[in-house]
Amino acid sequence: MSNDNFVSLAYICDVLHISVATARNWIKLNKLTPQIFKNGKPYFSQDYCNELLQKIVTNENNNLKSRRNKSFLSGGVLYDSYLSKDSSNLLIAQNLYKYMTNRISNMSDDELEHVICYYAKELLSQVFGAGNSDCDFLYKSLKYSDNIVQTYPELKNYKFIYNSDEDILGFLYMSLKNISDRKNKGAYYTPNTVVKRLIESVFKNYAGGTIVDPCCGSGNFILHLPQNIKPANIYAGDIDELSIKIARVNFALKYKITDKNFLYNHIKISDFLRESQHIKYDYIIGNPPWAFNFDSKYKNFLRNNFLSAKGNNIESYDVITEHSLNKLNKGGTVAFVLPEAILNVKCHRDIRNFILKKGSIKYLDYLGEIFPGVQCPSIILQIEYSALPFSTKGMCVKTTKKNFIISSERRTDSDIFNFKCDDNEYELSEKIENIPNKVYLKDNALFALGIVTGDNLKYISKERKSNNEKVLKGADIEKFRIKNGGNYIVYEPKNFQQCAKTEIYRAKEKLVYKFISKSPVFAYDDEQTLTLNSCNILIPKIDGLNIKYVMAILNSSVIQFYFKKKFNSVKVLRSHIEQIPIPFVGMDIQRPLINMVDKYLKTNSKSEKILEQIDLYCRKLYNFDEVAGE
Repeated sequence: MSNDNFVSLAYICDVLHISVATARNWIKLNKLTPQIFKNGKPYFSQDYCNELLQKIVTNENNNLKSRRNKSFLSGGVLYDSYLSKDSSNLLIAQNLYKYMTNRISNMSDDELEHVICYYAKELLSQVFGAGNSDCDFLYKSLKYSDNIVQTYPELKNYKFIYNSDEDILGFLYMSLKNISDRKNKGAYYTPNTVVKRLIESVFKNYAGGTIVDPCCGSGNFILHLPQNIKPANIYAGDIDELSIKIARVNFALKYKITDKNFLYNHIKISDFLRESQHIKYDYIIGNPPWAFNFDSKYKNFLRNNFLSAKGNNIESYDVITEHSLNKLNKGGTVAFVLPEAILNVKCHRDIRNFILKKGSIKYLDYLGEIFPGVQCPSIILQIEYSALPFSTKGMCVKTTKKNFIISSERRTDSDIFNFKCDDNEYELSEKIENIPNKVYLKDNALFALGIVTGDNLKYISKERKSNNEKVLKGADIEKFRIKNGGNYIVYEPKNFQQCAKTEIYRAKEKLVYKFISKSPVFAYDDEQTLTLNSCNILIPKIDGLNIKYVMAILNSSVIQFYFKKKFNSVKVLRSHIEQIPIPFVGMDIQRPLINMVDKYLKTNSKSEKILEQIDLYCRKLYNFDEVAGE
């Protein structure tokens, strides 16, 4: 904290449990408002900080509360997607949740366990019979006090009906549990529909073998296992003690087990990452924690034992996936719900490389955004340990639009796993890559990032003045041309957090492109215009190729298709652009295309006819007779 009752950016990040990068982005979006700046750094008044927290907790600030990172919040959230929509218990659970949250703003761990125990006892009585003492040890393992019913007498009015594949106790636990605890542990409980999809894909042809859910939570994946699987083949573990107590109750209810030793041997409080690789399984399933907050000592252990933990940031689901592959019997299967980022983000390259060495992906389901309040596309990834070279042949792929099976071997490396294209689309991509006389922008271009001001509110103006000039944002870029977004800046590089060399911004001609985009969008600039970091810069340096020719190629429907199928990204990265094959042709071939581009740049309106002519010419250069579609 600084003097004069002001706090630093680092302080407010700590209070809100957000990263500095997120905080800076919130400042740009006007979701955080610094009161003063000192040496270009933002500071906030203590009163503002307290007021902000109060508004978030009381739901007055939905903009911040709706963000993915909710670790600063207390109270609960109802995870009704965890139950089936037609569940007879859903309405009961919703009403109980409303009752509890209206009565109490923040539930203690003891109170939470008392509530869980009350309903565990009720469910056990339904299955084993009221007064049956054989399963007393299960609810007695949970903390319970009759005072909980005296404190909340209406608990008796909410009576759940036992369903063998429904985790009512886990639902109550995660709905009432403090959100910050779940975030710190990386726990995002899996919706019922996704659990069923994973189980069906793995066990539709089950012929025996041991099964483990190493991060089982309250045991929802176990509950959905087919009834013909013997309980002796099923194991589960978690580091959360209350979750394991609930999982044992669920396991006992599903399989009518009253043997304490059996339950405690099969459902354990355990740290999977410390379990010996000599203990092998045939199936490892579940939803490992995402972004678990390891302490420094544990990070050292991971770096010493896991190939995917060598970087600065250690991702929990990477190391758990690695350990799981090492713990499979030959022919065994790992099936996890994971962020889609594991397939295409650079920091997960080590685990992709490990997968290539250990087995093959048999089933890949692109789920989209499945977790309430979490903006993170997810997948079901099913890997078989074969001790053979990685193979794509026979991989079953599901997307939100189609299902298909890959029928051939594909070139695959650890840079990116993108299997969203079917066989026909893959052949088209290969055709693009295999054009004769192609060149690449890698080592043949200058790339530069736009300006990062550190405080757009301070440095960006909507008013044109004598001492400022136009600056471009990503939203100002359309194919070939630049729109006037009405943003102006005083160009003083020393004031900015990040700035490219002045000569790049002032180049005689350059291409500018959107950074956040599902496909490349490039525009031509010969006015030495400045750009912000949402609008990056490319200056081609390929002898014999005109800059407008290169722009036309990058904007073509052929490359839009190639980019989407090859990279499956919402960001246009330098590494992506460098991999795009560009037909190397003489000036006699380039000139008609350049003339069309010039004609379009001189028009005052958007001429679809000229754009179609440009695109048709580019398609012919790649030998595409028609637009490559989805």
